[in-house]
Order: sequence, then C-alpha cells, then structure tokens
Amino acid sequence: HKESAMEGLNNGDTAWMAMSCALVLFMTPGLAFFYGMTFAVFQMTFAIIAAAIISGAVVERIRFSAYAIFIVVWVLAVYGFTYVGFRNLDTVWPDTTMPGMTFAVFQMTFAIIAAAIISGAVVERIRFSAYAIFIVVWVLAVYVPLCHWIWGGGWIAEMGAKDFAGGTVVHISSGTSAFALASLLGERKHRAESFPSNLPFVILGGGILWLGWTGFNGGSAFAANGDCALAVATTYVAAAAAMVMWVTVERILD
Repeated sequence: HKESAMEGLNNGDTAWMAMSCALVLFMTPGLAFFYGMTFAVFQMTFAIIAAAIISGAVVERIRFSAYAIFIVVWVLAVYGFTYVGFRNLDTVWPDTTMPGMTFAVFQMTFAIIAAAIISGAVVERIRFSAYAIFIVVWVLAVYVPLCHWIWGGGWIAEMGAKDFAGGTVVHISSGTSAFALASLLGERKHRAESFPSNLPFVILGGGILWLGWTGFNGGSAFAANGDCALAVATTYVAAAAAMVMWVTVERILD
C-alpha cells in the first residue's frame, strides 16, 4: 500500500524541497537580525522575540487549522477536516513528485515568513501580547484565504493571475497589512532616536535572507529542474544588482 501511495515520488526533488523548507525557515532568524539590529537597542528585543514567537504560533495554526483551509477549502465546517493535524498526507502530492507532508511543511514556512515580515512595521508601536494575537488572526483571516484564492484554484486564479513564488500571497499581503497597521498605530515613540544598533548584524541578517531566498524562490518550482535553476540564478543576480545600486546611490547622496 505504501509503495502505491508513493508512486511517482522523486527522491531528488523531495530532497531539494526538504532543503528548501529549511532555507525558508532560516529566513525568520535572518529577518530578526535584519530588523532587530536596524533599530535602536530598546527596539531590538521586540523584533527578535517577535520572529521567534511567530514561528511557533504560525506552525500551530497551520498544523491544526490553516493548512486544511488553504488546501481543501475555505471553510472547514462546510468542507471537512481532511488535512487537519497534518493527516492524510502520506501520498505523493498531486502534480508534484514529493510527499504531501513535504508540500505542507513548505507552505507552512511561507506562512511563517509572511507573518514575520509585518513585525518590522510595528516595533515600538504595539504591545507584544496584542501583536501575537494579531498575527494568529491575520494568518487565518488574510493569508490563508489569499492562498486559496491564488494557489488553491480560487477566484483570483480563475481570472488568470499567476504567482510563482509568493509575490502576491506573501509580499502584497504582508506589505499592505504592515502599512495599514503602522498607519493605524501611528509613529513610533522613539522615532527621532532610532538608529542601527549593530550594523554588522544587519549585514548578517541580509546575508541569511539572501541564502533563504534560494529555497524560497527555487523551491517554488516544486522540483529540482530548469525552472528551479532559473529562479535561483535570477535571485542571485537581482540581489547582486540591488546591492551595487544601493552602494552607488549611497555614494552619490553622501
């Protein structure tokens, strides 16, 4: 039975996707360094703790509820609990060559980093307890439905929208949510005193994020194939070009 359930499994693709899961998850501490060390010392703790707590909170939400909504339907009460608790994932996922569990974990890491991105916009603007509650609600009410609408064959996908690696699902959702939340909360208390507390750690965080993007973009091909290679190459070239441009602009402005 197990052999038939795993028919079509490709060990190379599965290994690459497992590595991609680790790389995307590694982006969360990278984001903590990048955000946390950009702010002053009294703001740094919030960003670092936020990234750590988000990982645990989102994993539990995804494992017990959000993943079932994303993959199967939008309302669990109507369409059932097929995948709740990572159940029924012991087969090769449709249209891929990897186990359903690997696919689930990869999507989970996307939800984690999407939620973590928002934290940089609310440092010194919100109590941590309130932010933790907000993230749980946001994942279920914003991120998960958007996943279904685009990646789950929902109404946005039916309009012809394409999202290879989360440009809409991750970045538009987290970016607009961060802007809305920051606008609602107002300016930071110590805005005038804000300055990088540790520039080398900011660079370290940026480097970790760059490494993580390898799995984020390359893993979105769901296989170790030509699309994966192109995504990884594009990621490196784009990051290098952005770095050169940033240094050039800084030089001109200074």
